[in-house]
Amino acid sequence: MPMHPFQRLVLAIGLTLSAVGCGHMPVTSMVKLARVDFQTSDPAQLRAAVRLPTSLRPLPGGVVLRIAVKRGRGAEQQRDFVLREIPDPPALAQEAGAGTRIYAYRLEEADTARLQSFRAELMAEKNSAGGGSITISVAPKACTTVALPAGPINFTTYLRTSETIDYVTLARDVDLRSIAPDQAVVDGIPRCPT
Repeated sequence: MPMHPFQRLVLAIGLTLSAVGCGHMPVTSMVKLARVDFQTSDPAQLRAAVRLPTSLRPLPGGVVLRIAVKRGRGAEQQRDFVLREIPDPPALAQEAGAGTRIYAYRLEEADTARLQSFRAELMAEKNSAGGGSITISVAPKACTTVALPAGPINFTTYLRTSETIDYVTLARDVDLRSIAPDQAVVDGIPRCPT
């Protein structure tokens, strides 16, 4: 039986700095994420993590989960849900290398309810709207702790859902300097407050 486009969650999650996004998902992650069902996935179990060089740090309260929905030729709708930092997950301890740090997040309790409500709205509209796609991204506002060095500035993102159980790598070692080079993403990152 074919699945409706909104039954399976299509994930394209990446670190977004200065409103510019990117994500190159490993094939093995695509297979694991194909099991995520947007209708039934428990938002309270959703976790996101990002590995950044120690020269970058997410701003407090500046990290959101962004869900964008596009139906047919209609305009894209997006909603942001607040993420709260949690202790680094032991499951990602081996991912942190020299000169990097892992930051982990979960939805704020109030935004878990908002996400469930948004999902219910989407499910109610799916029959009348035809096909569509859903994109989920982690959008942190980051700052620099020191002057950024020349050369690549790599980040990695992860997602854990009730279906995946473990963290799944979404974008591994993506160079911030390669994201929209014409928009100078790296140059737009502010210094961290002292």
